[in-house]
Amino acid sequence: MCYNATDPEQAAIDTLLIGYGNALRSDDGVGPAVVELIRQSLGEAFSASVACRTELQLTPELAAIIARADRVIFIDASVAVPAGRVTIRRITAQPTAACLGHQFSPPQILELARLAFGGVPQAWVVAVGVQSLAVGQGLTATVADTARRLAGHLRYHLPPIGKPSFHWTSRNTRLSH
Repeated sequence: MCYNATDPEQAAIDTLLIGYGNALRSDDGVGPAVVELIRQSLGEAFSASVACRTELQLTPELAAIIARADRVIFIDASVAVPAGRVTIRRITAQPTAACLGHQFSPPQILELARLAFGGVPQAWVVAVGVQSLAVGQGLTATVADTARRLAGHLRYHLPPIGKPSFHWTSRNTRLSH
């Protein structure tokens, strides 16, 4: 079962899924949409150590939750990827100049988790190419189809009860179109 990781006192998290973006800007909401699809599809066959978060943006408050995870998968919309395509890349904490706002990049939030809480999870960014960022609710047909396929792919790679997080990294992570 996928739970919301909101209590900083909860147990360690094997896998933290963070889908972020603005659901009021069409395809920009693909990250939260993918996480919601995964949340809806998870049953008792999966351990409670899988946490799901949907966010408008990455904020410093997430650092405490990220620090408790063994691995974090950030899911976001991208204009740098062709519409309906997906890229997955491994990332690490990245020391950068101080953030002037309240929004962080995945490497910056990982660095904050390391500095403030001593947690250094394995991390990946899953970028989904968008077709439209116009004001409006709902994904375009192309991106909605990709979101469904991606949710199924990521769900397949979540660790079953009793399996550690390396379960995901030891499998083939190719997402065919």
